[in-house]
Amino acid sequence: MVGNVNAQPPGERVSLTYQQLSQAVNTARDALLAFGGRRLALRAENGLEWAIADLAAMAAGLVLVPVPLFFSPSQVDHLLQEADIDTLWGHWPSDLLNTLSGAAGKHVRNEKVTTEKVTSAKSSNDIDREVNAEAAKTAEYPAIAGLTVRRYVAQPNTGNSSPDKSQDNVALPEGTAKITFTSGSTGHPKGVCLSQAHLDKTSHTLASQLVLAANGDTAALPQHHMVLLPLTTLLENITGLYVPLMMGIPTTILHGSQLGLNGSSQFDIRQFAAALFELQPQSLVITPALLGALCHLAAASPSVAKPLKFVAVGGARVSEKLLMQAHHLGIPAFEGYGLSECGSVVSLNTPRYNRPGCSGMPLPHCRVSISDDGEVVVHHAGMLGYAGTDPSSHHPDTIHTGDLGYLDDDGFLHITGRRKNVLITSFGRNISPEWVESEAQPYPALQQMLVAGDGMERLIAIVGLPAVQRLHTTDLQHNTTSQDEDARQIQAQAVITAIEALNSQLPDYARLGAVILTDDFRQSPDLFTANGRPKRQAFHDRFQHVLAELATEQVNLTHDFQPIVKWQLNKDTTMTNETAFFDQLVQHTQPARDTMYRAPVFAACAQGNVTLNTYTAFLTQAYHHVKHTVPLLMACGSRLPERYEWLRQAIGEYIEEEKGHHEWILNDLTACGADADAVRANQGKGRVGSDIELMVAYLYHQIDRCNPLAFFGMVWVLEGTSVASGGEMAAMIQKTLNLPNSAMSYLISHSSLDQEHIQLFEGLMNRITDPADQQAILDGADMVYRLYGQMLHNLPISDNSAEQATQDTQGACA
Repeated sequence: MVGNVNAQPPGERVSLTYQQLSQAVNTARDALLAFGGRRLALRAENGLEWAIADLAAMAAGLVLVPVPLFFSPSQVDHLLQEADIDTLWGHWPSDLLNTLSGAAGKHVRNEKVTTEKVTSAKSSNDIDREVNAEAAKTAEYPAIAGLTVRRYVAQPNTGNSSPDKSQDNVALPEGTAKITFTSGSTGHPKGVCLSQAHLDKTSHTLASQLVLAANGDTAALPQHHMVLLPLTTLLENITGLYVPLMMGIPTTILHGSQLGLNGSSQFDIRQFAAALFELQPQSLVITPALLGALCHLAAASPSVAKPLKFVAVGGARVSEKLLMQAHHLGIPAFEGYGLSECGSVVSLNTPRYNRPGCSGMPLPHCRVSISDDGEVVVHHAGMLGYAGTDPSSHHPDTIHTGDLGYLDDDGFLHITGRRKNVLITSFGRNISPEWVESEAQPYPALQQMLVAGDGMERLIAIVGLPAVQRLHTTDLQHNTTSQDEDARQIQAQAVITAIEALNSQLPDYARLGAVILTDDFRQSPDLFTANGRPKRQAFHDRFQHVLAELATEQVNLTHDFQPIVKWQLNKDTTMTNETAFFDQLVQHTQPARDTMYRAPVFAACAQGNVTLNTYTAFLTQAYHHVKHTVPLLMACGSRLPERYEWLRQAIGEYIEEEKGHHEWILNDLTACGADADAVRANQGKGRVGSDIELMVAYLYHQIDRCNPLAFFGMVWVLEGTSVASGGEMAAMIQKTLNLPNSAMSYLISHSSLDQEHIQLFEGLMNRITDPADQQAILDGADMVYRLYGQMLHNLPISDNSAEQATQDTQGACA
């Protein structure tokens, strides 16, 4: 098992053998029993501590309640009250503690518990010391498994009973080992109580299914799992921790930030790509959105899919088209279905029994039936009950899932939607919006789409446009067919085109007859639950006026009808007929960009004539400008005037994304057999070329003495080039030179797949309206295109030209 621990510097990892893991778990178990808690709320990032804590609570026979990091303070408080928690374990910041029980955390006891008492069972093993090193740093509270523990009393203690003992005010079903909280559309989490036997049975069944699917071929079994989803998610808890342990295979558990996953919905595809190339996992558990990202990566660099042997996809319905695309790209993706109330997985496709477009066959440990009204019912795999409910409701034998579906003639389970979300059109057709939404997944323009239209003649798509791509208009409900060349109009047309393509694949009764184009959904978190599910009633309330207007309009339901388009944007959106500045930047720099692309290296890559010297020379020069990216960002942010405070905040986020990227380049150089130390030291063949040295010096000068906005000219050149050609060049270089994935992390991670980042840049540029600042960016882009292009022109194309090219490009000073 490999992962992060708090006792190590950020980014460093610890590896545990099974014996070392057992020792760490036993040490933590003994410490927990000495501490005396009975119901533990575990709040921590993914890492070894989380895994050890979970296994230790299990070994101690204590109730563990994982706390999702994305839960709001009110949801956390509800969780603590509902489960009658007596111990807080992990990362509990003071601002969160101060909100608990509405009394500024005064119920969190402040008495000290001696570290000696809690850690008396620790061995002298080095790994134990590493994992528990946090205890030495904590003056007020001890640590177990490297995570702080403290008493908690959900309500003020009264009477003579000891505050250190659970009052058992909340009755839990007998045998409860874990309570997993799921947030529904109301936002109030429900605590699902599960027994250890149930968790073991589900885990054992999944492990057995993988072995059976391999059909005796051990080489077909995954030998390395990488945890992507939060371990607070029951699905990943089981598949990322318990199943690998049962199968005896390694699992890697890293902080989400190191995998490109932050919070419940933020995603950095660069870090995701880098992690896949570095760790080369053989099994993953992902959501449909992550499967889409993985498909993009595999399309640009097929080698990313080579190590994968099993990729389970769950959390939402997956379109058959996306699954087929994944398999075409070599991604062994298999859809499954489950819910917490049934101990997670209920059905699963496997390599042995696979039918894309359905949820697989029910697992042997449970039975699935379909009620008369189409609801999926699960038997013999039910939870113990919900926390805080009447004991008469505990230990249900059947679980009515609330999902609609059917079993086909071969026994495969098909999920069509949620019972409560079914839309009934005025023609009497029952349609699950989730089905139509899942069919839209393969279309990039429809990534933010919700289907409405209950009681109406037509279904209506509400589509959120990224903020930088929406049309500016003062009419909040503007019907437009304008075909101007504004980038936002083009994006709107892309949505309409995608809907028309989607409609061509849907039956007539399920086609989308209208679309409401609106702002980026991410600007309206109130429309979603804490775990990212849409609040459909909230959407209806937000767009009720436009929906009512559409309900009165006639609809043409012929095969080739065109959807009606409406707009509803935020009130601060203003009208402009001018060309957006980002478009001006693109048009202005076209000649310089054309000149840059005439560099011989592009033709050499396309013709398969690129050499290892070409690639390492490029990486060398890339290192010497990428290492300045963060310092330049800091310098630019410090020199911005107050009116650009919004831009300074964006720079702060950009800095976090860019940290350490120059180290990726050094790793690539090492994998290529080059002298990375010489590059870092700026010596010999590792010296910076004069073009790059002048480019970096020019940018520092512009920031310090002229206009700091000139820096964004460089951002456009480098980001625009990587978006346009980085992925393609990376694939051609890797194929020509037969390089390992470990030699391609920089180019792959900065490839054309990072569309979201360039869209963010577009939005920032379009907010810059000062003519002088715009000119500074244009001039900066011109200069960087010229100098960066000269560097590309000077790259050696053949082995014989390498030495001369090095001499031509070397700078005069470090």
